[in-house]
Amino acid sequence: MNPFEQGQSKAVDVTECGMWLELASLKESGGKFAQVFQPEEFVIDERVHLNGPLRLSGRVAQSKSKVVITGQLEGRGHIDCDRCLKPVELPLAGDFRVEYVTPETYEATNQVELNESDMQLSVFDGEAIDLDDLVREQILLTLPSRVLCEDDCKGLCPVCGSDRNIVSCQCETNEIDPRWKALRELVNGK
Repeated sequence: MNPFEQGQSKAVDVTECGMWLELASLKESGGKFAQVFQPEEFVIDERVHLNGPLRLSGRVAQSKSKVVITGQLEGRGHIDCDRCLKPVELPLAGDFRVEYVTPETYEATNQVELNESDMQLSVFDGEAIDLDDLVREQILLTLPSRVLCEDDCKGLCPVCGSDRNIVSCQCETNEIDPRWKALRELVNGK
């Protein structure tokens, strides 16, 4: 159930708590929470930026040793093209599930060797969870590993820095990466 679409939902508006999700304030809402991040108030990282509001909604389930947050992100953003650095607009949306434990619980269950389920745990102080970190992490996990403005993007000229999609520069780019020099000599019979 998305609290942004259903008016009858009594999700806690986290803006009252800042960008921290205080677990004690969630009791009366049944563990539901919602937050809207505005572009001017939230920085994802130096390459990824919001184009408009980013909506976060979710639910917190608590037990003695663990807190599980499930939720949804919904918004749009832009990231620089990996070749020419033009901004590329893309959806920032997805569902997530994150488990939190206190440092004491983590240390008590810590084994000599970490297993896969331990790698998916996050540690928190037991009272509040930093929503900025949670949202930033979830956005970065949903992004593709490579972003191009066009499949055939020509990128920037390594000599003059011109965008090769716009201008055709006459720079000499015969320099070869020094790591490939030995292969070049082998091919040329040297």
